[in-house]
Amino acid sequence: MAPVPVPVMIPVLMPLALCWPFLSMGVLAACPPASVRAAATGLSAIGLGLAVLAVLSRSVWPATPFAVPPGPLGILLPLPLLALFVASLSADAAPARRGARVLTHGLAGGAVVATACADPLSGAVAVGGVAMLVALATAVTRGAARAGWDLFRLSLSGILLAVPGAALLAASDAAGRLEGLGGVLLTVGLGTVAGLGPAAPVVLAAEDAVAPVALAPVMTSIPVLRHLAEGVDRADVLALGVVTLWLMALSIRVAPVGRRGRLSLGLAVGLAAVAAGAGGAAGQAGLAALLLSVALLGPLARHGEPFGSGGVAPLLYSPLLPFGGLVLTLVALCGAAPLLLLPVAVGVVVGSPPPAGGGSRTGWLGRGVAGLLLAGLVVLVVRGWR
Repeated sequence: MAPVPVPVMIPVLMPLALCWPFLSMGVLAACPPASVRAAATGLSAIGLGLAVLAVLSRSVWPATPFAVPPGPLGILLPLPLLALFVASLSADAAPARRGARVLTHGLAGGAVVATACADPLSGAVAVGGVAMLVALATAVTRGAARAGWDLFRLSLSGILLAVPGAALLAASDAAGRLEGLGGVLLTVGLGTVAGLGPAAPVVLAAEDAVAPVALAPVMTSIPVLRHLAEGVDRADVLALGVVTLWLMALSIRVAPVGRRGRLSLGLAVGLAAVAAGAGGAAGQAGLAALLLSVALLGPLARHGEPFGSGGVAPLLYSPLLPFGGLVLTLVALCGAAPLLLLPVAVGVVVGSPPPAGGGSRTGWLGRGVAGLLLAGLVVLVVRGWR
């Protein structure tokens, strides 16, 4: 019996998934204004489907550094395109938004390319390109020129640190202090580009941003944390995550309602960085769950608070993806750095005030499931310390 011809198509899936968003840019630019929204939705759905098929088949692009990330990190590949699809459904239908739609497809394509890079050096270069596009998109937005140039300088400094660090790690003779220096430079540089650590207030500064700028935390954090999760310097990634978590938590307490949506994304990205630094199966699963939540909720940040009127309250109270990612992250911390459990948990509580009116909006089922998950977490922690 002749073999099924599906494997013959597998090498084609990765090139299609990576190139489709850039092809979509040309199609959108040529579309009549009245059909731009429908075309953007359809094109983003096709791109998302191609990326999912590439992940399911563990596709590679032969003779290039592009492949589906290994293990649970493979789910990160279609997330930028998922955010693009959600953004196309919730976007403004005004024809004046055509340029923003075209640029958003380019940003998503760059994020997918950076996520698919198998080595840190090519990944750092690709992440740098995405970050510079975000900065330029912000700089040409009316009333946001200063924020755009701040992002430009910040991204450039991060790239100038990350690329030499990745080159040191790639050197065959890198060992000892040289390899350690490369890991530190790569972690700090990529973290700066993604808005981790002290860079978070600059990256998340815009209040009323157009779609490309509102999606910046999604498009940059996914490829950055994909590479940091496989890095050699986990302690630095943990530190960046904890610092980001607390910066966002304290900012949410005093921020106006219009900014809490983007700050909530920063809190979730900080938690994802903690999961990446903790490592292990639970850490990678928590990273995937948190970034999936960011991809789903990130496009809604420009319309207000993606997590409801209580900031990020469902992140703590809901049994859905963000809460599951939080639980998995704390489980991973039990084995990697138990001393960080308390500051991380307190940071999430500080950054998750209850919704207006005092209710948690989850009902008895949500509270029951959340209670079971917390009870299971307590059991895991007790067993891990024995």
